[in-house]
Amino acid sequence: MRVFTRLILAVSAICLSVLTVQAGEPEKAKLKIAVGSQILNYMPLELGVKLGMFRDEGLDVTVENFQAGGSKALQALIGGSVDGTVGFYDHTIQMQAQGKEISCVFLLNDIPGVLLGVRNDLADKVRTGADLKGLKLGITAPGSSTDTMARYYIKKAGLGPRDVNIIAVGSGAPGMVALEAKNIDALVYFDPVATLLARKSSATPLFDARTIDGSKQAFGGIYPTACLYLQQSFIDKNPETVQRLVNAFLKTHRWINSAPTEQLVDAMPAGYKTDNRDVNIEIMKASKALFSQTGQMDVEAAKVPLAVLSDYDPKIAAAKIDLTKTFTNRFADRAAQQLK
Repeated sequence: MRVFTRLILAVSAICLSVLTVQAGEPEKAKLKIAVGSQILNYMPLELGVKLGMFRDEGLDVTVENFQAGGSKALQALIGGSVDGTVGFYDHTIQMQAQGKEISCVFLLNDIPGVLLGVRNDLADKVRTGADLKGLKLGITAPGSSTDTMARYYIKKAGLGPRDVNIIAVGSGAPGMVALEAKNIDALVYFDPVATLLARKSSATPLFDARTIDGSKQAFGGIYPTACLYLQQSFIDKNPETVQRLVNAFLKTHRWINSAPTEQLVDAMPAGYKTDNRDVNIEIMKASKALFSQTGQMDVEAAKVPLAVLSDYDPKIAAAKIDLTKTFTNRFADRAAQQLK
C-alpha cells in the first residue's frame, strides 16, 4: 500500500511539474524578429502579428524588416540586435560551417517558391541555364539564398562562376523594375513579383519552384526554405518563449491553410500584396501550397539544401555538417499536441 501511495505521489508530482512548465511565463516576452524582405514566403510572421497570434501567446513581437535580403537579417541575429530571424533554412547550414550554432524551430515553407526567369525579349535565345552565359542575373544580395540558388543552377548548367554577371538588385519591386528597365537580363524572384511579371509578359521562367516538380527540376528534390531560426544559446535559455513562438506560427499556418483564399488575401499585411485584389487572389492560388501544414522539417528534405550548398561551396562540403543540429521538431511536435 505504501509503495502504491508513493507511486501516486510521484506521478502527481510529475504532472504538477508538467503543468507548471506549461503554465509558466515566457522567459522573454518582448521580442524582435528579423526578415530580409517581404517576399511571400515570409508572410506568416507579419500575418501572425496582425492576427494577434503572438499576443495570444503572451508575446510582444516586433518585426524588423531589412529589405536588403536574408543575409542582412542573418547578420542581425548573429550580431545580437534581434532575437530571431525568419529566413532561409540553408543559413543554418552555412553558419554551422563557420562554427556558429543556429537552429530552425519552425519550417514555414515545404517548397521554395522561387523562380529564375529571363526577360521576354530574350526568351527565344535563353532557354536553359547554359544560355545565361555572358548575361546579367539579378539576385537580392550577396550571400543571400537567391545568390546561392543562382550559383548552384549556373554550375549545374555547366557554367563557371565568371560566366554570368551576378548583380544585387534588392528584393521584390526593385528587382522587377531592374528587369523591366533592362538593367539585368534575368532575375531570381518570388511571388508576388512572379505573378506580376507573368501578367505583364515581362519574364519567362527557366524554372518555377512553386511546385514540388519545379523544385525537383531546379534542385534535385524538395527544398525547404523559409523558417524561424534562432541561436542555440537563445533556445537553451528561453524554451518557453520558443514554444510560444512556435505555437503562434502553427496557429497562423493552420489559419492560412483553412481560410478561403479571398479571406486570406484581405487579411494579409499590405507589404505582401498588390493594390489589385484580383491579382492578389491569383497570387495566393498559385502559391498557397508554400505554407507548411505542420512546421516540421523532414530530414530527407533537409539533405537537399545541404547537397546544393556543398556543391556550391567547398568549405561547406568539407565541414562535415551535422544536420541534426540545424533544426529541431520538438517545439512543433509539442505545439501540435497543445493545439489539438
